[in-house]
Amino acid sequence: MPRLSEAVKRDHARITDAYHGLIETKPEDRNGDDFVWALARYLIVENLALIPALEYYINNGRQRQRRLSDDYDSINAKLRHMSKYNPSEESFNSSLKAIWLDLEPHIREETDEDLDELERLMGPEGSEALGRKYEKLKEMLQKPYGKGGVPDADTMGDVLDTTRQQLMERMGIAGVSSSP
Repeated sequence: MPRLSEAVKRDHARITDAYHGLIETKPEDRNGDDFVWALARYLIVENLALIPALEYYINNGRQRQRRLSDDYDSINAKLRHMSKYNPSEESFNSSLKAIWLDLEPHIREETDEDLDELERLMGPEGSEALGRKYEKLKEMLQKPYGKGGVPDADTMGDVLDTTRQQLMERMGIAGVSSSP
């Protein structure tokens, strides 16, 4: 199993590739489903696995947790907004770029600061255990939805509109705790 940082960085790369693929594709040929689903799934798993660990292990974890939660809320709202538009519309493109304005620094800060510090504090065994949890949560969200494993618009909308607590209940995860 991968360490936590490897799993998160792999998701960062997938999301970044999907974003650049959308930007580089002609608007009339775009399909934003892969980007939307990769990002939505990442945000959910991050919220359920990574954020509680940051809060628990890192000295300024509570402050970082609040910033990540704000990022989550902002990006999720922009993602819901973007999903209302056809990928060929300019509003889709504007929404996509607005998401990236929040997402790029979020990814950079997590990659350059949070993950290294968290792994140092958790140690290799803790990182691998949290990496397993991260991957398991991702797997639980990856049902055989359809083309490329991406859910239909209604299912994706439901996922984007579900609160953290509701997701935890639906996935059979025990209540929120302060430890990872």
